[in-house]
Amino acid sequence: MIFLMLMGGLLQSLIPASALLGLSKPPFLMAVALYYALAHPRGTAVTAAILAGVIQDSMSLLPVGYSSLCFVIFGMFLVETREKLFGDSLFTVAILGASLGALTTLGLYLMLSLNALVDAIPVWWVTLKMGGAALLGLGVAPLVWWAAAKLERHVGLTYVGDDR
Repeated sequence: MIFLMLMGGLLQSLIPASALLGLSKPPFLMAVALYYALAHPRGTAVTAAILAGVIQDSMSLLPVGYSSLCFVIFGMFLVETREKLFGDSLFTVAILGASLGALTTLGLYLMLSLNALVDAIPVWWVTLKMGGAALLGLGVAPLVWWAAAKLERHVGLTYVGDDR
């Protein structure tokens, strides 16, 4: 888990944000938390969500814990509903990556606004940033899922999808 978090943080910090996507960065850490929520027990998923959120907040100007809260909420939802999802499907992971990218962005802006940590943010900007995060999540989540599953199989760890 630590290796995936460090690699996710490194990639997320090195890849520049695109102005066309509302200055959204590729959500590698969110995708790692998504992987652990769908493929590992509840305790591991919560630990991954908290760690991914703390790393993400440490690399940005957000107060530490805001991203963790979003990741834990979505992670717990996914842990509870993963039996009803096609968790082994890259299409499902892509859709979840896009959804979580947009919802995490919305959640962060809501928390920042409610705590008066930002001035009035134009709705168009939040919408653009949510769309950018969704597009990036759509591409990043399946890539991270594939790489993490491959890595865990290579080192001898198993994940939920292996109980076929």
